This record gives sequence, structure tokens and C-alpha cells, in this order.
Amino acid sequence: MIKQGLYLLFGLVSLFAQAATEIISQQALLRNQMSAQPHVIVDVRSEKEFEAGHLKGAINIPFDQITQHQSLLETLKPQTLVVYCRSGRRAAIFEQALTEQGFSLLHLSGDYLSWQAEQLPVITQTKPVGQ
Repeated sequence: MIKQGLYLLFGLVSLFAQAATEIISQQALLRNQMSAQPHVIVDVRSEKEFEAGHLKGAINIPFDQITQHQSLLETLKPQTLVVYCRSGRRAAIFEQALTEQGFSLLHLSGDYLSWQAEQLPVITQTKPVGQ
């Protein structure tokens, strides 16, 4: 019963956050990234997921580490941020928190799973040995 309640809560948070955040299509994002003023892309997945593959130019701010990255986020506040995660749930939580702080946000349509399904370019990153 509690587990079902948590799923419902996450679903509602996701719906409300995405309703408050405009969607940007994959093609619109690709076009924007070639413009003179590209959006800042924020991947809110875990560091491990980010290293396994992410959109070119994305920065990694895990959805549950907003407080730890607050100073970086403040420097980005004047810009539009494009947010994505694996499937949308974590991005919605992140977007809700930043919407409350007055950020301008766009949500990547379909998130990372859709980006991969369309075989769009991703960057993989490996840490040097010993780190």
C-alpha cells in the first residue's frame, strides 16, 4: 500500500513538473546546439549513467544533488536549461525544484531512452585508471 502511494506521488510530481516545463524536441535541440546561443543541457542521472553515455555538451547534476551544485546552478540561472534523465521521472523532480527557484527550463522530449532509440549522437566518458 505504501509502495503504491509512493508510485502515485512520483507520478503526480512528474506530471506537475512536466506541465510547468515546456518540451523541446530532439531535432529542435540539435538545431539549437548549432546556434550562436545554445541552451545549457543538464543530465540529471547518476554519475555512473552519465559516464556510460550522455548528450554532447551536457553537464551532470544528479537530481538528488541540487543543493551540492547550487553555486553552479546560480551561474546558469540567466540561461535556458534543457533537462533530461533516462525516462523523465528524475528530470521532473529536478525541474520542479528549479522552477520554484525561477529557472527557465525545457524538458527534452523522450529523455535519454528516446535519444538512444533515434540513434542520435552520444558521448561516453571513462575515468583515467586510478580514479
